[in-house]
Amino acid sequence: MTLKIKVCGITNEKEMKEIEKLDVDRIGFINIERSKRNVSLEEIEILEKKLLNKRLSTLVLEPNNAYEALLKANRTKIFNLQLHSLTCFDIRYMIWLNQYHNGERLNITKVIGLRDKINRKDEKEIKNHCLYSDNILFDYVKDGKTGGTNTHIPIDTAIEASRLVKKYDNRTEVTLAGGLNLEYLEEIYDKLHYFDRIDLNSGVEDKPGRKNIKEIKKIIKLVNEE
Repeated sequence: MTLKIKVCGITNEKEMKEIEKLDVDRIGFINIERSKRNVSLEEIEILEKKLLNKRLSTLVLEPNNAYEALLKANRTKIFNLQLHSLTCFDIRYMIWLNQYHNGERLNITKVIGLRDKINRKDEKEIKNHCLYSDNILFDYVKDGKTGGTNTHIPIDTAIEASRLVKKYDNRTEVTLAGGLNLEYLEEIYDKLHYFDRIDLNSGVEDKPGRKNIKEIKKIIKLVNEE
């Protein structure tokens, strides 16, 4: 199975260096004040400098506007952005604005929150964000917020959402998030091929911001099985 793995919510150098050695394609640093895994931009800059493979870095934001997101990307030199806010028009503007700020192309992951069923509003949001995002990440939405909820999206709902993304733009990648842990991934193993990537965060922690490396290794072994 060719399934990419992102580990999000990295808060310290020791775990970052251990995870960097594993078969992962993204490492996420969260700069969102409400998050239990929030890391300041100053700390992210320090951690990112110690990362050997800079292409792994993802900056996770919930910006008020496109300019704020771009400023943080320019400051940290991290151009893989995961956005928990902004409309598709904001993202289009940010991509346009980026042309005049640096030579690096932005890689945009837009987070879309789902509950138990997909409604018309969800489908419209999926369709609109496929236009300007490289990747759509589906997470469970709780109290109007996504990220760190430790709650699974019903797998059939997630599959339906993934099919919608591929229907509107087959080039857009789909990431499954939402409290993913080893036990649950074993349960839905036969359905993981509907997704391009899984996002590991709260489901592989001993406590917020402290990853269980052994659990992550077991998940990597699972998804790499033929």
